[in-house]
Amino acid sequence: MGQFDPDCSAADHPRHQASQLDDESCSRAAAIFRAMGEPSRLRLLALLQAGEMCVTEIAEETADQISTVSQRLRLLRSERLVSHRRQGKHIYYSLTDEHVSQLISNALQHATEPQFAQISSRFLGEDAQMTDDVHKDHDHQHGPDCGHTAIGHGDHVDYLHDGHLHHQESDGTVVEHQLDVTAENPSQCTPDHQCNGHEPGHVHGPGCGHEAVPHGDHVDYLVDGHLHHPHGDHCDDHGKVQLP
Repeated sequence: MGQFDPDCSAADHPRHQASQLDDESCSRAAAIFRAMGEPSRLRLLALLQAGEMCVTEIAEETADQISTVSQRLRLLRSERLVSHRRQGKHIYYSLTDEHVSQLISNALQHATEPQFAQISSRFLGEDAQMTDDVHKDHDHQHGPDCGHTAIGHGDHVDYLHDGHLHHQESDGTVVEHQLDVTAENPSQCTPDHQCNGHEPGHVHGPGCGHEAVPHGDHVDYLVDGHLHHPHGDHCDDHGKVQLP
């Protein structure tokens, strides 16, 4: 037996009732956790636990640009974590239901437990810190003809830079984005996709000649305007990107 193989077998244990969860339900739940699994989006959700807020209120509270807040809210809405209503020229956002509030509370409470901090320091090191999505000490000015590939992202344009998707705010701040997982840019396996734009057998990865694009919780590679994702012996096609 291998080092981690148990000495027992399944027959040594009482039979447990099989889970009634289907693959689709698990996939939807995983998408919810991916949407929550970024510090700035989780912070926004926690902020809404106190009650509904207008987009401008959220931007002022988080010290973010309205365009950045709107981008985060779109993703959270797509996974039904937040809902909205319009009142005159204002758009108010709130958590969808009590289930969302409980998810946030439980996650934050678990993260602040002493034993969690001990585990984190053991795996990440004593000086490990969570990073936000603001790119520090970035002196390059992104824009048309800046030398980096422009990617249309919702209502704005980002730029590919060293494997990151950079968005230049009006005050010069550079925020790191990732493309959302959507119907147009899915994340599922597509084994029947016929790869074009590179030789058969090409292996995507650092230094492969194609630009890396953050997409949801993974990295794709830009090939002729499409997102390619290495998967076993084939490439998945994760859809087209907007090339302004």
